[in-house]
Amino acid sequence: MADVKYPVIILGAGGYAAIVNEILMLRTDVMVLGCLDSAMGISERDTHERPPLLVLGNDDALAELARQHSGLCAVLAIGPDLQDVRARLISRFDALGVEPISAIHPGASISPSAAIGPGTVIRDAVSISPRTTIGRHCILDPGASIDYHTRIGENVFVCQGAILSSYVQIEDDVVIEIGAKINKRVAVGRGARITGGAFVNTDIPAGAVVAGVPGRVVRYQ
Repeated sequence: MADVKYPVIILGAGGYAAIVNEILMLRTDVMVLGCLDSAMGISERDTHERPPLLVLGNDDALAELARQHSGLCAVLAIGPDLQDVRARLISRFDALGVEPISAIHPGASISPSAAIGPGTVIRDAVSISPRTTIGRHCILDPGASIDYHTRIGENVFVCQGAILSSYVQIEDDVVIEIGAKINKRVAVGRGARITGGAFVNTDIPAGAVVAGVPGRVVRYQ
């Protein structure tokens, strides 16, 4: 009897799609069909650059692909500057009953007691400590460190080298940029953005953009 492989679609066709594809190729139980791309011209990928994967259409094709491929799974591979697009696609997944699939690099260090939500991408050299909860559809870039008893919501993007101390609470749709640090027991509200290199020592309200050391709210989005 042949091994069963889950059909997988990657949402996005830029650099993150190539990264996610490489991680999924390390698994023996998936078959990547290609990618869907609605971000031509607004993603980080130059429109003259050849996409790293077969582009099967835009995200409107997801419903037809779900009909064609029983048990279709999908994963988001879209960068932190398109959080609104990511949130919209998560709603599409849920409406169509498409199962999210995680892409976890074997070089990540993840405590056995950590809980990782479906659809989350965890790249090489990420460190996740005990009793940590990571929600659905998050992306953790290389060198990100999540300390114990921290809770991260849905659709959160933790960029390269960001550090979250213990008992931190991160709500949905937050972006934590490169090298940012969040001190212990800090709560970050929904849709906030912590800019690169900021050090956050106090609770952050929803929708705030935080910069500096110590971090301060510079505007709302």
